[in-house]
This record gives sequence, C-alpha cells and structure tokens, in this order.
Amino acid sequence: MTFTSIGCVTTNDYSVDRVSNDIPNNGVSNDDSPELNIEVYNATLKKTAILDLDNGYSAKVLDINRKEEWIWISFRKDGDEYSTQTIYLDQTYNVKDQNNQNIVYSIHVDKIYDNSFVVELTYIVKPEILLEIVPIEKIESEVKIKLNKDTVTANYTWEYDNREFWIKFDYNKDAYEAYSQRSRYRDFDHFVTDPYDDELISQITAQLTNLANSGGYGSNEIPYIAMGFVQALPYISDSASAGYDEYPRYPFETLYHGGGDCEDSSILLAAILYDMGYGVALIELPGHMAVGVKGDENIYGNYYEYAGTKYYYLETTDSGWDVGAIPDEYVGAEALITPIYSGYPELRMEFTGSSKRDNYYTYVDLNIKLENVGSASAEDVIIYTSLETTDDGMVWDQIKSDTISSIGAD
Repeated sequence: MTFTSIGCVTTNDYSVDRVSNDIPNNGVSNDDSPELNIEVYNATLKKTAILDLDNGYSAKVLDINRKEEWIWISFRKDGDEYSTQTIYLDQTYNVKDQNNQNIVYSIHVDKIYDNSFVVELTYIVKPEILLEIVPIEKIESEVKIKLNKDTVTANYTWEYDNREFWIKFDYNKDAYEAYSQRSRYRDFDHFVTDPYDDELISQITAQLTNLANSGGYGSNEIPYIAMGFVQALPYISDSASAGYDEYPRYPFETLYHGGGDCEDSSILLAAILYDMGYGVALIELPGHMAVGVKGDENIYGNYYEYAGTKYYYLETTDSGWDVGAIPDEYVGAEALITPIYSGYPELRMEFTGSSKRDNYYTYVDLNIKLENVGSASAEDVIIYTSLETTDDGMVWDQIKSDTISSIGAD
C-alpha cells in the first residue's frame, strides 16, 4: 500500500486511517491478525482529491452532491482514467481493473459533509493469491449420494457470497474398487498429482469456472469458490470410512465419499488449485494437515516460508476460513512444507532370492518386484544387481537387467 504506517496519514486534500489489529508472533510468520485477510482504510477527501492505491490504481473525487447524497469518482490506472461512477451515500461499489475482470478494491460512502466539499469513505483493498481475489464468505454445504448398479452419483451444494452453487459427478464403482487396492505408502504430494485423477480434477475446475462465469464472477474469484467447495465438504474420519486411523485418500476417493479428514481435504484442494495454475504446498502439522497457497506481499496473515517462497496458511476442514487464518492450537507449531510440482516417479523394490553351490561357484536366483508409487511413469529403467561378501565388502559379480521402457504409476 501507499500508506504503510499504522495510524493517520494526512495531506492537504485527504487523510487516511488504516484499521489494523496486531497479534504476537508465535513462530509462524504473521503480517497481521489471522482473522483479517484484507486491508480496511477510512479516508476523508476533499473534492478533486486523488486517493492513491496499490499497484498503480487511484481514485479521484470529481464531484460531491450533499443534497442528492452522491459522489462522482474517476477510477485510474497509472494516472489514466478508465472509468467513472456515481456512488450514493451508504452504498458500496466494487471497483474492477481496467479490463473489467478482477475486483481490485471496493469503496463505501460513509458521510457527505454539509458544504459538499468533503466526503468520508471506507475502502478495502483486495489481497492477491497470484491473481487479485476477494475473501470467502461463510459457507454451508450439502452432499447427496445416489447409488446405482454401476455408478455412484454425488451432488454437491454449497454457498458462496450468499449464492448457492451446485455441481454433480458420476463415479464408477469399479474405479473406486481399483483405488481401494492402491498403495497408501507414498509421499503425500503423489496423492495430489496422481495422474489417474487428472481428468476428474480438470472436470471440477472446468465446472467451477463455468459456475463463476455464469454467476458474473471474475476469474479472480474462482480460487475462492474452489476453496469454499472443499471447505464445505463434511469431515469424515479415516476410521469411520476406511477402517484405518491413517488412510490418506486420492481426490477421487474423497469426492466419492463426499468428504474426508484434514489430509484428504487438503490433498483435494491442493489438486484443484494446482490444476488451476496456482502455487500450492501441503503443510503437515502435528496431527493435522492444511494447504499453503503462494501469495504476494498484499496478503496479511500467517504464512510459512520455504526456499524463499511464502505459502499462506489455508484451513480446509471447515468453512469460513480466510487465507492466512490459522487455528490457535497450531500457531507456532513446527510444520513440514511440501511444495507441489509436476508428478515424478518413485520406485519401490522388493526381492526374494535363493542360491545353490557346486564345487566351484555359487549361483543366485533373484525375483525382483518393482512398484512405481509415484505420480508419473518411470522411463528406461535398468536394474543393477551385485553379489558382495558380508565381511569385507568385496563385490564378486554384478549384472544389469534389460531396459524396461516404462513403468506406469501404480
């Protein structure tokens, strides 16, 4: 922001007060209160005053009419006017960028003085998660599941910005059975970038994008609609749905069940945001998991820094959590940060063997099993084996296998 100090900044034409709440820093980097994800300012402006905002945006008061209770404002980018608007007393107006796509700030007219030369405003500058976005609203959800012979149909309903959203998916029962047989012993990021979920995740992002567009929302709000969708899913423990206490699910399984625990919802949301092109990471805390979203300097709240990148905390197990807001019990807790990148192979090997000896040689037969528990195919794989002594580490013989052209992800 142009106004970086807390308190009042005054010029000849206007004064600005920043509304801010400071809390102590308990280990997690904290730019501001975890309950405040946006910057709220109060401004007193004279007619013709120019209010400087972030990223080159500004607003100029062209006229003030006390009798009819309105003001006329010019919206500018880098000093050039691209739009004007009449805003009435007690009215809030969302100001979009020069392309009329993303909301960059909002203005509310609080008071017009009797002399029609001065006006009091409240304005809110929207933060950015790679794009310019708006904070989420309290969300309530409902998931209805219908069982057919070969498929399961799930309807998901939730609210965002006092508007109901609805999507539906059909899941093949055989596909679910196949997922249930897959290994759970893999790194969490492989669940996010699992190649077998790619088509489903792309369908979800496409539906969410269509819902946003049909509802008149800009592209900047799509990530928050996605966050609301996942946050609204019911919490279902692993032991209740799978019979195990620690049973991470693939996104397909979480959607099939209509919910999951913290690691399941975090994996799902990370997969959706990653598919949308956003920088995300998984945040592993003691007994808990959340998502980190890569954001710019305008976001205020709790974040973890990894390799020079700030990942702002996002809770996934309940609705209404803003980016940067962290539950009190996890403030200051140590966390493992796993950024999400493109999928990669991860090979796990098991082998059994037997041997026999004659007067001159020892012969060994090996049965080697390779499993790719990663999220991408392993190409041109060669297995190297050697026989060595157990006492002095000498290698007696070594061979290599033929090249295996490809091992797909399990």
